[in-house]
Amino acid sequence: MTSPRQVFEDTMRPAELLLRVYRLLDCQTIQTDGELVTALAGIVHAQHDEDLMLIYNEIFVGLVRESAQIPKSALRRQSLANLLRQSVVAACTALDAYLPSVLRANLPQVIAARGRDFLPPDPSIEEYFKDLTFSLSETLRLLGDPDAPLFIANRILAQTSFKYLSSRKGVHVVGALLSLEKPWDQIAAKLQRDKKELMSVIDETTRRRNDIVHRADRAQASPDGKVQEISYSWATQSVDTIKHICLALDELVAEHAQHADLVVTLRGVS
Repeated sequence: MTSPRQVFEDTMRPAELLLRVYRLLDCQTIQTDGELVTALAGIVHAQHDEDLMLIYNEIFVGLVRESAQIPKSALRRQSLANLLRQSVVAACTALDAYLPSVLRANLPQVIAARGRDFLPPDPSIEEYFKDLTFSLSETLRLLGDPDAPLFIANRILAQTSFKYLSSRKGVHVVGALLSLEKPWDQIAAKLQRDKKELMSVIDETTRRRNDIVHRADRAQASPDGKVQEISYSWATQSVDTIKHICLALDELVAEHAQHADLVVTLRGVS
């Protein structure tokens, strides 16, 4: 079975790749003539009348041949910015995949270990699951059922499939359900970063994802307005912050589970 962390890393990889591809293709000027173009044309045995484009920056030298059928406009920064936008979308998709995955992997064990006390007295949790109900027959089924923790966990997971987890509230809900006290405080401490700054970045990133997906990166307040600007530095910060938050949460969940197992073992010994 694939671990939640592996699910996240596999889904996050395209976001990081898109950033790297942008960095490779980003250049001040696309050259179509000059000594370097002539030299490379000879190396690839290009026809004398073949249209060539040279991409050149600090880390990459690339020759685009005519048969690639890529117009010069497609390699300008304004067009390449779409790689940055898709990296943001891919990072948010990784977050979408990770949060339910870490719940599926850990929630049944948390419910089994904590029993009726597994649900923290947290207004955010109560609000998030206010529509979750159990019928009389379901309640009777839970009485004395050894599989009750799994049944309850599956009902909670089914509810999350209809709710939006990819936000700072979603991260909090997942952490709290997995018995982390003040999840954002612990994540911030793990990363040695400011809690408010982390929450702000993740909310801004997920908001931007919605703008990109639903309005071709036009602001929700101005859906018919101009496309929003995006920079390599902003996209990199957004992708990296989502990655760091998920890795920190994964470490915290693993540490808490290990501590809980140790406590159970020590009780058994005593």
